[in-house]
Amino acid sequence: MTSYLLSWHGTLLASREACLCTASFADVLLKVVAPVLVEDGYEVTPARSGLVLRELPDTTRPLCVLRMGTEFLSSRNSMDLDWTGHHMDWESFLPIRASLIPVLHALLSRRWSMGKGPLHLPYIREFSLVIGEQAWPLETLMATREDDIVLLETEGEETVWILESCPPKVLSQLLNALSESLMGIDSTSETEWLNRQILKVSVAPHEIIHILYLALMCAEQGRLDFAQEFLKCARLYDERPDLIYFQAILSERMGDHAAATAHLSQALAQQFSDPSIIRQFGYLETRMAEGENMLLLLPELMQQVSGSCFDPLFDSLLLPQKMATTNNQDVVQAYSLMFEQTCFSKGRDRGLELLRHEQTCNGIRYWSEICLGHDAWLSGDRTAADRHYGEAKTQAIETGIMPIHYNCGVFSWLPENEVTGLEDKVVEDRLGTSGWTWRSSVLPGQEDVQPELCLVFGCDTGYFQFIPKLVLSLLKVCMARPKGGRIRLCLGIDSPTNEQLDWLEEIVSALSVHDYGLDFTFAHGPLTYRDGATYTAIRYLIFPEIAERWSCPVITADCDGYFPSDFLMLWEEMKATADYGFRLYAYDKAGHQFFGEPWGFGAGISYFGNAEKVPDIARFLHNYLQIAYNPDNPTNWCIDQCALVQAYKQFVAPDWETLRIRFMDDGTPLMVMPHHVGGKQELLEHEGTVSAEDVQAFLSA
Repeated sequence: MTSYLLSWHGTLLASREACLCTASFADVLLKVVAPVLVEDGYEVTPARSGLVLRELPDTTRPLCVLRMGTEFLSSRNSMDLDWTGHHMDWESFLPIRASLIPVLHALLSRRWSMGKGPLHLPYIREFSLVIGEQAWPLETLMATREDDIVLLETEGEETVWILESCPPKVLSQLLNALSESLMGIDSTSETEWLNRQILKVSVAPHEIIHILYLALMCAEQGRLDFAQEFLKCARLYDERPDLIYFQAILSERMGDHAAATAHLSQALAQQFSDPSIIRQFGYLETRMAEGENMLLLLPELMQQVSGSCFDPLFDSLLLPQKMATTNNQDVVQAYSLMFEQTCFSKGRDRGLELLRHEQTCNGIRYWSEICLGHDAWLSGDRTAADRHYGEAKTQAIETGIMPIHYNCGVFSWLPENEVTGLEDKVVEDRLGTSGWTWRSSVLPGQEDVQPELCLVFGCDTGYFQFIPKLVLSLLKVCMARPKGGRIRLCLGIDSPTNEQLDWLEEIVSALSVHDYGLDFTFAHGPLTYRDGATYTAIRYLIFPEIAERWSCPVITADCDGYFPSDFLMLWEEMKATADYGFRLYAYDKAGHQFFGEPWGFGAGISYFGNAEKVPDIARFLHNYLQIAYNPDNPTNWCIDQCALVQAYKQFVAPDWETLRIRFMDDGTPLMVMPHHVGGKQELLEHEGTVSAEDVQAFLSA
């Protein structure tokens, strides 16, 4: 039997003409070099004068050394040979059968899988073939190759290991079939994405994520058969239950609810070992088997039950899909929320493709209309945006669908034709502020003095807890200011308690007697409707009365904040450099909105510096709220933002090029607010808590 000599480093001893060298398996197979052969009896061929092969007697393996007198041939590394006067274990050689070399070369040149599981790149270490956690001594290894399959076994043992090379033939055939199906089709962004992903897989078929993304893209484009086959290939190497979940989604998309239910059960069984956890998904599997699209509820349920979910990479495949007529409201609601959240998350082009597929599947529905409205708005088509928002509102109310929180403004959005000239109209007081009581502090002799700035806030009895800190911070700021213009603090309160009202009266009285550099006005009374939308709108409801009484710039802001010690310096800077200021987090510096929804316009703090236009803007905001608020709406949340952005569009945006607009989130903030310090409770505690008694003590000092 002919054998080759293998070094500890995994190379073969060979000769190139008159020189001995180490060589790779490929060099030997290609006959670039001539391997040193060992025939029966340890005879070295070609024979070398003085070169003797000797088996090492003290080893459990048939290792040998090459000697020349008292020196040993050493393979220093995978390339270099040398002579040494002593022998170390790693300088030995192992005779291995020549017939084994072609199979070993095939194994070492690519990745392989052993049954289902991860791919491995074999290597040789210490005269053994190592694949994953398995190692086979090369002297007893028997290997046969049949196309892309290699069978490994060890002499004297019955176990046979079956290895399949990567990529398997089925993957190559699928790639070819998918490529052929794209030929002759007009190039679109979808086909380009597919072709690029095909190339990624063909270059690195061992990267399972590339195969999964290709399966995902095929599914997104309705090529469900291809998606399923590519997923099967990925599952050859990846046994995670997440891929079984992926298969459940594909089965549901293909209308096979029985198969989808079976796959989901299998995925859950592999994900959770605790039967009590699995039982909590029982109702979901039951309804799913009956034809409902219950996978839409799975991510949230898994989060509730275990705090974990399957790989969210596959959740996008839950839409678009044709909704089953048997779906209950909870499933439809989940689909709507997922669609709103996902639609434009991967860019406008992908979002529009998704919308086209969605309308083919389900026709005109709330969730597609709201997203089409956003796209039209960002494209500058106000007419189309208003039309889509109107249809979205109708669909939501008729079907009972609740928008995702940031889209609730659709219920309070008024089309352009309803807001044009709104500041000049007389509207019904639907919210009840016309009957409120007003109280103002006035220092003797300064009845006709106009403030240089009005600060306008609104709150209910709950948010009143923030008012003491707000008031005291402003008192300290104004007290520390050298004599100059006056600041007037204006506050509107929905139904204050007697204790709160008494405290406000004390402040009015104190500021009417002693000059703190601050004047104070408050209005109070009951709102017709009380909810999270109305109390945030109070500042705009009382705005016209303030604009009529005092002609000056105005800042409106949330009441849950307070003023830093350098507020007046910051205000002076803004007065000198800006005509208006808004929280324009969705706008670029050219004044164009580049993401989000129209009511994605921060109302937390706004500056109206053009005193001449303030009365018109104030009436517009007030009238908008009175008209748009509807107690029959599921919610009027975001109504103040709807009013503010519409006022901005009418009074500010047309003159953007000539106006100085301050982005209120840039630079040092004029007020300290919850998002600056980590939350509302943190704001109350930041730099010390302040009580109503603290304000009273300051005023009486």
